[in-house]
Amino acid sequence: MPVTTRSDLLKLLCEAAELEHGIACSYLYAAFSLKRDISEGGMTWEEQQKVRRWAAQIYFVASQEMLHLALVWNLTTAIGGTPYYLRPNFPQDSTYYPLKVPLKLEPFGTRSLRRFIQYEHPETTPIEAEVRELLARAGEDEEEFSFASIGELYGSIRSGFEQIDGKELFIGTPTQQMTPEFVHFPDLVAVKDRVSALRAIDEITEQGEGRKGHRENSHFVAFVTMLKELLESRATGSGFSPSRPAMRNPSAGAGHGYAANPNPIGNPLAGRVAGLFDSAYSLMLRMLAWSFEFDSVDAGPQLKKFCNVAIDFMPRVLLPLGEGLMLMPAGEKYPGKTAGPGFGLTRHVMLPPDAKNAETLCRERIHELAAIAGDLLKQPLPDPVKAGCRHLQAIAGPF
Repeated sequence: MPVTTRSDLLKLLCEAAELEHGIACSYLYAAFSLKRDISEGGMTWEEQQKVRRWAAQIYFVASQEMLHLALVWNLTTAIGGTPYYLRPNFPQDSTYYPLKVPLKLEPFGTRSLRRFIQYEHPETTPIEAEVRELLARAGEDEEEFSFASIGELYGSIRSGFEQIDGKELFIGTPTQQMTPEFVHFPDLVAVKDRVSALRAIDEITEQGEGRKGHRENSHFVAFVTMLKELLESRATGSGFSPSRPAMRNPSAGAGHGYAANPNPIGNPLAGRVAGLFDSAYSLMLRMLAWSFEFDSVDAGPQLKKFCNVAIDFMPRVLLPLGEGLMLMPAGEKYPGKTAGPGFGLTRHVMLPPDAKNAETLCRERIHELAAIAGDLLKQPLPDPVKAGCRHLQAIAGPF
């Protein structure tokens, strides 16, 4: 149905923000789980090169999902809304979103790739027989696939930007729009009118599902290709095992996750590292969302500072902590399994509008996290976790 009111459009944009955010986390978890070294077993040198290529592709796709979240935030603020970064914690079953596909944290494999293809499949094109057969071969059953697409959601959002009068709709301040000048997303579109809004929506859908008749560089084709390559490799009987035995849907321990049914990490040290991951991840989101909410004329220097620190967190803190967690035992309850980050969002205070107060809260929090990292460095930890803790201390120092 066409969207004809600002209220309905804002609701759909909030849903889009939740999905882009949650799907990015799901992709990152799969990438963290991929083995890095032949010494981890289960792969030859040639297979290791394939795994490295898969990891690079998934990290790139996840970075584009974060760009999509930023585009949704610009679309939201352009029509008078505020950036929305909250989402339900993992796992969420297939009934939570109209996608009819669950959102989970699972290691790389046929199960996770199957879901990723379902997330990204084109809106206007029926699933080709070859892809449908591939999904069935990778699945645990022969169920008939029935699911919606993210493209359908953006089709509804697009109708709102096309139907509602532009003079009434675009009430946001143009200088409130985030641009590549402030945040390191070169393809970020500043949304100021109907034309730029539709350009932002097209960028999201084309990167995900691809243009009609030209999908080679899309997320959809990337995941279809990975699944096909994985199944072909396993068909040779080589014993190829590209991913670490990470647990599914972890949480940093009892009381840390607000989800339907997460799996608390049982190993105390791994739980502490997972808790640090969640806290750093939450702070990063709060700083980014604050930066997208305020006018660059009034708070320009602080927006740059917040964005730089938040973006720095992704490769230097979250990535090594996430990969390192998958080298740590999950606990006695999960024999043979390793831990992982739960991307848990817990109750916390939103950053205040006042720039000075927002900076005070962030400065206090980042130094608290650096102190936790320092305590963890006294423990026996995998090298990636040590690197993430040291990077966190280095970022906190000059903040």
